Amino acid sequence: MNKKRQLAIERIAESVRVECGTSDYGFTDIFDSFEKIKYHCIRYPIGSEAFLGFAMLKDSERIVFTNSSQILSREVFTAAHELGHHRLHLSEFGRTLIKDDDCGEKNELEIEANYFAACLLMPADKIERFKRLELNLKDPIYWDGFDIARIQTAFNVSYDMALVRLKALGYINDPVSDKLKMDKNKRTASRLLSVIGGNIDLCKATDVKKVPAEFLEWVIGNYNEKLIPKQSLEKALSYLDLQADDFVSNGCSEDGLPEGIN
Repeated sequence: MNKKRQLAIERIAESVRVECGTSDYGFTDIFDSFEKIKYHCIRYPIGSEAFLGFAMLKDSERIVFTNSSQILSREVFTAAHELGHHRLHLSEFGRTLIKDDDCGEKNELEIEANYFAACLLMPADKIERFKRLELNLKDPIYWDGFDIARIQTAFNVSYDMALVRLKALGYINDPVSDKLKMDKNKRTASRLLSVIGGNIDLCKATDVKKVPAEFLEWVIGNYNEKLIPKQSLEKALSYLDLQADDFVSNGCSEDGLPEGIN
């Protein structure tokens, strides 16, 4: 990827942050932010060894799927990566689906989506601001695991992703990166976060089951219109630990969902 393409991706990532109204260092809730700019976020625990996520265009719907069996920081990066595919690659040459097993840099599309995610989650100007205001211009040579944990919490990313981004931007070199990795290996990221009062949830899987209300409405509407049998409704709802009997017409709100679902 040449410098011109990098700059183009940086601009697109920054435009997304503006659309989302993100003024903090990181996203408070990246999934909620994406929903606000009209992306349907589906989160489901399909197993820690399963694929990470996918980006899909279906008719006019823009869908981001993430595997919530992964630790939260990994899932957040996957969401950002999949949005990168949406903004950079989907609809090109008729492409409507990109599935990611590991988000590894196997080809140019993955390299670009990873770069987009890094720029979206940890913009260069925000890192510089954090270094100046939160770390008091402390020389990165003297950074320790607690400093990285502070960065990790502020930007809602993994410890390792923070190191990769900081190294890519020239804040740390290989020896400093290796030292900081040793800090993590000695104490673990969750312990470092705990000591500084950081977000230890970043190191845990949420196992969230979340499907946009529009999709539930679609399934329920098809059932109420007798377009699908109750067996199909039961199967669809079982993935969300819901019961089909709760979705009879006289027990639903105006949008077709039981009271409390939406």
